[in-house]
Order: sequence, then structure tokens, then C-alpha cells
Amino acid sequence: MTSDPWKDFGYAVRQARLDLGWTLEQLATEALNNGARKGYVGQVEKGARNLSAETIDKFDQALSLPADVVKAAHLAPPPSKSTADEDKRDQDAERLLARVAKDDTVAPVAEALLTTLAYEFAGSQTRDLQTAYIALRQALEAAENIRRRGEMPPDNTGSQLNAVMAEVAKLNDAGDRDAADALLDAEERRMREEHQAEKERLAQQTKALLDRRLDQDRLRNRPDLAAERLIADVRQQQDRGKLFLAVNALANEWSEKGNLSGDIFALRVAVQIARHNWDKHKGKRMLEAAALRTLGSSYFRVAQRSARPRDLELAHNAFEGALKKTSKTAEPEDWAARQDGLGCVLNEMGEQAENADVLRDAVAAHRAALAVEQNLKTPVQIETIWNNLGGALQKLGEVTKDPVPVTEAVTALETALSLNDKEADALDWELTQNNLALALRWQGALNKDRAVLDRARAAYRACEELDLCEKAASWWARLQWNIADLALARFELDPDPALLEEADSHVRAAREVFVDGSDYQTQRCDDLISQIEAARGRL
Repeated sequence: MTSDPWKDFGYAVRQARLDLGWTLEQLATEALNNGARKGYVGQVEKGARNLSAETIDKFDQALSLPADVVKAAHLAPPPSKSTADEDKRDQDAERLLARVAKDDTVAPVAEALLTTLAYEFAGSQTRDLQTAYIALRQALEAAENIRRRGEMPPDNTGSQLNAVMAEVAKLNDAGDRDAADALLDAEERRMREEHQAEKERLAQQTKALLDRRLDQDRLRNRPDLAAERLIADVRQQQDRGKLFLAVNALANEWSEKGNLSGDIFALRVAVQIARHNWDKHKGKRMLEAAALRTLGSSYFRVAQRSARPRDLELAHNAFEGALKKTSKTAEPEDWAARQDGLGCVLNEMGEQAENADVLRDAVAAHRAALAVEQNLKTPVQIETIWNNLGGALQKLGEVTKDPVPVTEAVTALETALSLNDKEADALDWELTQNNLALALRWQGALNKDRAVLDRARAAYRACEELDLCEKAASWWARLQWNIADLALARFELDPDPALLEEADSHVRAAREVFVDGSDYQTQRCDDLISQIEAARGRL
């Protein structure tokens, strides 16, 4: 017994459940008449909930708990009324658990760990439940990696040096010194090969341990510790003079990895690595500016998935800081890249707030970056800037319902696409092609031009040919709902029931990718479904 009646009650519930051989779901069914509430039962077992007298009795009736524990729980202060946040966390955790149960690619995991992780990620400050689910899946994969590594047999190595030296002594005693020397040569070669193999084996073990430590950091949701380990590993491998570039590349690597998969843990690791590089190089103008650009980019990608407005502000501040430390005349390539990054942040700010003035600032930032890039003898990022400019113009036209910036967006994106190498980077090509299709969709809708809407469908069809469902599921789902949205826009000009069927098929395919209750994505899908139903009612 402890001084906490709820921990004692939770311990008693857990022991009684295990004695009966029940799962959390079985107990939830027996005590609460709702198997979906297994996450809540897990919280009860951890002593994390104050229970009402009615709920105490429900668990007692299901499990026949010790009388003293039940009495102590009844005498404990009554629970305060649950807040909306607590209720939402319960619902979100249950939705995450339900999605895991439907996902046959998730390896089996202990119920206690699963429910703990579900509640942690349900309560994380993510923008939507889909991002939380991706984080949960990654954590479960980390747990599976650790389990598999623990089941591997140990390695054993041995040495034959003593036996060789005994043979050498015999050869010398026999007067065959050349043979003895040849034997020593052979042993030296063998030992060097063995030492090299041992060195490689130790390096592999070190790498495997690092990977598992990173998995454990993910399970604990500690991106700061993961970043420290990764930086320490880089320090051991790099010369001091190259350390800045190596750490900067590491931050970009984790940022790219997280952006492609939607893994917010990886994105927060990238932020921590980038912050470290910035902290270490403050006062060194060029290095500090480069570090701030990477930090801004890392924060920007987090902000696209985070529920915290502060992340977007930090991205904005980092890019502004980088620009202040960059000479437009002496470092035009760097200045253009950092100016373009600032434009992307402003575009996201304007899009989230539907603020036309901020979107105009984003367009101006991209135009300024483009003007500098076009004057370079060998521009290396011009297609990216054209793409970002097109995206900002498209969003400005969508918010203001003005066809002029949308028409400019189409021109910018067609230029970007003409400079893009599909074979070199299919995902980058798809992003530009998708943006072009979206701009054409708005150009056609605002100008009521069916031919332009048909061009948009052809552009989306080219994206479909890449089949990104397995490699980048979130990108694929975005494409599906964009196609559904376009079909509705085409229906407004040509009320063909087949267009509604196309819209319905694509939006439901998109919705299957997301966790039920993931507000941002599923709400967009549900809004489209409602529009489809309303359009059917008008036929």
C-alpha cells in the first residue's frame, strides 16, 4: 500500500486483471461495457485517474477487488469534473488505438506500452491526429527494433597467436628460420585482417547501439537526447574543421526524412541539431547565417504539422536573422536561398490565417529571391524559387478570388516544371506538377473555363502515374483530395454525375489514409464529401 489511493487501486485492478488472464480490452468490456476504452483502463491501472464512486464499483464488480483498496478509493477526494481537454485526449487515444488495431503492418506490442504511447501522443501538441499517429507508429517500430536486437545471439572471437608462436619456435629449433619467418608473415597478415574485421564489427555494433538508443529516445519522446547522440557521433567521425558542415548536413538529413514521412519526431530532432549548430557558431557571421537558414527550414517543417503558432514565428525569426547576416552583393546565392525560405514561411502564415497582405509579402519575397537568382551565371535553385513563387501566387488568388495572381502562378509553375528533372527527383517533380494542377484548377474555376479545368485534370493524372501511395502516403492522399476538389469544380461548369462519382471515389481513398478524428485532414475530406452530397441533391 502507498499513500496514494488511486495508485493502490490501479495496482489492484491490474493484478486482478492479469490473474484472470484478461486483456485491457476485455476488462474495458466487462467493467465499462465498451472495449474501445482500453486506453482509459490503462490510465486507471497506472493510477492516473481519480474515479467516481460509480466507476470504482464497476471495476470492483468486474474483478472482486480487495475490500480495503476499494474502501480507500471511496474515501479519497472525489474527482473534479473532467475538462474538455481530458475528454478529447481520451477520445484521441481511443482513435489511435483503434487505428493501430486496424493496421496489420504494426508488429505486436505489449498492451501497457501501447496504451501509454497512445495517451502520450494523443496529448502531444501536434496540429492533427494523423501526425500523432505517424509518431506513434514510428515509436512502435522503434520498440520492435529494440526487441529484435535483444533476441540476436552474441558474437564470439578467438585468437591463435600462442599456437603460431609455438610452431615458430619449433621451426627455429629445427633451423628452418625462413619457414618460421614466413609463418610470422602469414600470422601478421591474418592479425591485421582480423583487427580490421574487429574494427568493422565494433563499428557495426556502435552503429547498432546508436540506432537502438535513438529508438529508445523516440519511445521516450526525447528529440533533444536523440540530437545530442547524433551530434556526438558526428564529432567522433569528423575533423574539427569540417564539423559545422557535417552537423548542418545532419540537421538537413533528419529534416528531409521527417518531411517525407510526416514524422514530427524526426523534424524536432532536426530542430535540436540545427539549434546546437547555431548556438556553437554565434558571432561567426557566415557560419551563423548558414546555421540560421537550416534552423529556419527545420522550424518551418515542424510548423506545418505543429499545433503551436510559436514554431512558425521561430522559423520566421530564423530566416530574418539569416538575411541580416548575409550580403546580397557578396553572397547572392545564399541571400536568394534565405530570402526564398522567408517567402515560404510568410506563405504558410498567410495561408493559415487566410491573410492576403501576408501572402502578398510572401510573393514579394519570392520575387526578390528570383531577381537575384536570375542574375547568377550558374543558378542552382531557380526552379525551386519559381515553384515557391507559383505556390504563393496561387494561394493569394484563392484567398482573394482574383484570377490575375492565379494566371501568374500558372506561368511561374510551368516555368518551374520546364526546369525540373523528373528522372533526377520524382518527388520534387510531383510537387511542382501538383502545384501547377492546383493553380490551373483555380484559374479555370475563377474564369469559368472548362478547358483549363481539363488541363488541371491532365496534370493530376501525370502525378497519379508516379503511384506514391507506399513511398509517401500523405502526399498521395493530398493528391486524392485535390483530384476530388477539382472534380467538384468541373461539376459546377458541367453537372455530369460521373464527376461526382470521381470526386467521391478519390476523397474516400484519401480519408482511408488518415486516423479517424484527425481534425485537419479528415475534416477537409468530410467537407468535400458534404459538398458532393449537396451537389447530388441538386441533380
